[in-house]
Amino acid sequence: MSPRKYLTLLYTFLFICIIPILRLSAQDWNYQMGLNAAHLRFQSPAGIAQNSIRPDAGLHLSIYRTHQLLDSSKTPSAFLRKLDYQVGLAIDQFNAVGETQNIPFSYTSTYVGLNTGLGIKSHLGRGISVSYGGTLQVKQLILGAQKMGNQVYDLQGNPQFDRILWHVGAQVKLAKQLNDQVAIYAFFSNNWQLNTNQKDGSQFAINPVSFGFGIQYSLLK
Repeated sequence: MSPRKYLTLLYTFLFICIIPILRLSAQDWNYQMGLNAAHLRFQSPAGIAQNSIRPDAGLHLSIYRTHQLLDSSKTPSAFLRKLDYQVGLAIDQFNAVGETQNIPFSYTSTYVGLNTGLGIKSHLGRGISVSYGGTLQVKQLILGAQKMGNQVYDLQGNPQFDRILWHVGAQVKLAKQLNDQVAIYAFFSNNWQLNTNQKDGSQFAINPVSFGFGIQYSLLK
């Protein structure tokens, strides 16, 4: 991918971030930034696992909106009134390093995808709340390379990386309400890839752990 195309993607992401503010959306909009620690798991067709791959830090950026799943005036259930859904976009870097036969190698990859989820929010008092729930993510590689010794290989076209990734996971957020419209929070999430089987009978998965901070806007509440 050319640098110009990569910058166009970044500008698009920033533009999407501005839209909710310009339109004064009634939903809660969340902007978060953090780090990924990507655990790459490989198993040969014979069942032999590669244990020399170690996670390296990668950037996580996302924007998503949350909205109450059901109208509180239409359901008597207190539990259902607490449920909300989320949908948004994310940019994730999944990086790793390792060594084989005394030759160091590294992977650097960037994915863009759609994040959805269903969760519940509990208020602890003093403007503090905790949210937790499950997520489903669909991601596609846009940029990636492998360095093996002095050689560099493009990951685009590599069947292990250049495919749609399906991730299921869980996320926890601890938030502090600053005023009626703005809250800050810390988040932690763990995700597991579903489609791990390769055509040659091997298995390959990227299982990232993400953590960081975010800000939530509730502009018209």
